[in-house]
Amino acid sequence: MNTILNMLLSSLLLYKYFAIFIVIFLAAVALPLPTDSMLLAAGALASQGYFSFSLALMVAVGANIAGDSFGYFIAKRYGRSALQMLHIRTPSYIDRLEQYIREHPGPTIFFTRFFGTADPLGNIFSGLSKVPFGVFLLYDIPGNFISNGGFLYAGYILGDNWKNFSKMVSTPVWVAIGGMIILIFILNGWRKGLHHKKERKGYLTNVYNLCHSL
Repeated sequence: MNTILNMLLSSLLLYKYFAIFIVIFLAAVALPLPTDSMLLAAGALASQGYFSFSLALMVAVGANIAGDSFGYFIAKRYGRSALQMLHIRTPSYIDRLEQYIREHPGPTIFFTRFFGTADPLGNIFSGLSKVPFGVFLLYDIPGNFISNGGFLYAGYILGDNWKNFSKMVSTPVWVAIGGMIILIFILNGWRKGLHHKKERKGYLTNVYNLCHSL
């Protein structure tokens, strides 16, 4: 990961805003890149006058929204067709996860913007769940502004000390946090499904008792 980060930092110095856009776009689509560390570095460079903080923020947010939208539309347009062509049967917990996102799109989309691993998954499941694109953007845009702006501002404040903070937000940490978020969604969907199944069983039992009494 250090090698990749060094390459990204070199690209950041050479290509500036273009590098920010490309890297964040690819990460939003699904490529595991240390974008948080790059944003911290960009913020630190902005504090030294090498970047315009406002322009860097606009480019980062625009790239994130573009990448998120790309993943959303690909999943919405081709996701189900691809699964059917490959004869892949989705597990029941995935169906419950989609149902959860369909019922609670706001929190799911907004909070996954803060976790690099969960961000692309949130886009894919939002597309598969047919969340309206307007609703998707309603929560995607402010989530990206806050998350990207937060890392840029942290780098701006920390200056040369941004690397120390970067170690605290390394990719393995986000992988673990993103995995926990997904697990919570799955367990919550499983719990609701189990509760619904119990209610249905109780209803059928009551119908059976009623018929038996007649």
